This record gives sequence, structure tokens and C-alpha cells, in this order.
Amino acid sequence: MADTIACIGKFWRRRDLFFRHCQYIGVSSSGIILVLGTFMGAVLGYQLYVSFHFFGAEALLGGSVGVALFREIAPVMAAIMVTGRAGAAMAAELASMKVSEQVDALEVMAVDPMEYLVMPRVVAGLIVMPILAVVFAVVGSFAGSLVATGVMGMDSTIYWSQYTRFVDPIDIVHCLVKGAVFGLVLTWVSCFCGFRAYGGARAVGFATRTSVVATCLSILLSDYIITTFLPFGFKTLKAT
Repeated sequence: MADTIACIGKFWRRRDLFFRHCQYIGVSSSGIILVLGTFMGAVLGYQLYVSFHFFGAEALLGGSVGVALFREIAPVMAAIMVTGRAGAAMAAELASMKVSEQVDALEVMAVDPMEYLVMPRVVAGLIVMPILAVVFAVVGSFAGSLVATGVMGMDSTIYWSQYTRFVDPIDIVHCLVKGAVFGLVLTWVSCFCGFRAYGGARAVGFATRTSVVATCLSILLSDYIITTFLPFGFKTLKAT
């Protein structure tokens, strides 16, 4: 972490690598984020409607879907999916370069491996993950609305009125902050596991497996820590 932070001042010199990793981590992952957000929102809308209907509280569906997506489901699920897709690939690529001595070759050519290989990936993860998390939440909200109104027969006006009533700006802040932290976690852990690889081809698989497991656990741990510090919201409801 310290070595990566020390290289931030040389970011502009590696901006081409930064944009390349933004495309790989963010743009290339947008398709699976859209699909996952659609299905998660649809399932959430269906399950919550059935549960609320049992108690006669269907009107709470819109707000519950919005708060659940923006606060927890969107940033966590988006980060885990990107970890499985891009984080594992980063760990495998860096591990392959490590065991084949390509990292040592960069040092021989007076190229800092942290500046060239790690820093652009970390900054790219910091920037694109909040965007992916918000996209996930928005898509999931519309998918939940389609299921609740089109399948379960709920009035769309009730859904969206309660949605706007419950979802505060602080919920979007939760989504952005968690997305940024998870982006840092998944890139840092993946790069760390890749750089720690040694041996032969078996080390590449071990580094990839370790990066996925460690990143997922780190995401869940950091999610709990961030949630305890960020304010809860619902100021509009308190005022009314």
C-alpha cells in the first residue's frame, strides 16, 4: 500500500495504462453488472412483495428495495462479481509475470513495477467501482418495479412515491463510498497476491484462488466497518 501511494505522483505519466484498466475493470464488467442487477432487483421485488403482502404492508416495497440496493446489495454484489472477473485475472497475470521473472526484467530496465503494474490498477478500481455500484442499484430498482407492478399487480405510483420517500442522498453516499473502498480492496489484494507468487505454474493458480477468497472476506469485513461509521439517514421520515 505504501509503495502504491508513493507512486500516485507519477499517475499522469501512466495515464494510458489507467484508461486501459478502467476499460477492463469497468466497461468490460458493465454487461454482467446489468444482468446481475436486473435479476437481483427482480428477485428482491418478488420476495419482498410476498413478505409484505402477508402483513398488508405492500406500500413499503419501493423504499425497502431502494434502501437495500443502495446501502448493501449493489456495492457488495458488484464488487464480488468484479473480483471474480477482473480481480482473479489481475492476480493471475501478475503471478505469471512474477514466476516468469518479467517483474525482475522491469526492475533491470529501471521501471518501477509498482508504478507500472499496480498503481494504474488501484486508481482504476477506485474510480470505476462506485460507478458500477450505482448502475447496479439503478437497474435493480427498475427491475424490482417491473416485477412488483407488472407481475404482482402493485400500483407503480405507490412504489415510486415510497421509493423517493425512503431513499435519501445518504444512501447514495453509502453506495459511492463502499464502491470506492471495495474497488481499492479488490485491486490491492489481487495485486498483492500476484506479487507474492513464487515457484512455477502451480503458484499462479494458488495466487488466483487466494486473491478471490481474501478479497471477498476483506470486502465483507470492510462493509461492516464502513456501515458502522456512516450515518443511517431517513431524515425525511423523521421530519414528517
